[in-house]
Amino acid sequence: MSPPITDALPDGYVPARIDPAWLAALTDDTSWHATSPAVPTPVPFPRLETGTLGDAGTAPLFDLEHATTAWFYSIGYQVSDAHVNPADMTREQHDWFNFDRAVLFTREKRAIAHRGNLLRLWPAHSDVTGEYALVCAPTVRGEYDLSNVDGLMVRLSATDLPAVVRDVIVASARMNTTVLLARTIDRMYS
Repeated sequence: MSPPITDALPDGYVPARIDPAWLAALTDDTSWHATSPAVPTPVPFPRLETGTLGDAGTAPLFDLEHATTAWFYSIGYQVSDAHVNPADMTREQHDWFNFDRAVLFTREKRAIAHRGNLLRLWPAHSDVTGEYALVCAPTVRGEYDLSNVDGLMVRLSATDLPAVVRDVIVASARMNTTVLLARTIDRMYS
């Protein structure tokens, strides 16, 4: 008897390209940049303002060109720009956020893949070993219905870098889009 669901691949599906030997050798210090990364600019999530945290410099979340690993922040459906000079948040900066029983996540941007191709891998800036997440940009253009944003953030159970880099490459191929890999640095409760 065949399974009730057929796993149909999307039109134009491009299989993931992964070198198993290179993947197995990845460490938190590994840095890599594709030679000619031509990536469309994804639709942004509803933007989370971060006050004075942005004073040290920011870049669009899916930007490939910043040299150092960036951090970003999220509360629910809102995601900040990438903070390219990451530093721990002061108490005053934390108190600037006005949220009611929400969880403020600090995440470290580690890799970006597009349609099965790894475009960028940044070395870890933080020595925190937290859970990883895949971040897929929304497809909605224009005004958001804040109760229904179609961007996706999926927590991963894997904690080793080779496994999660493979996940981001495969996910970007399967979804035919750009996917960001992030590691959770901190979560703060109001």
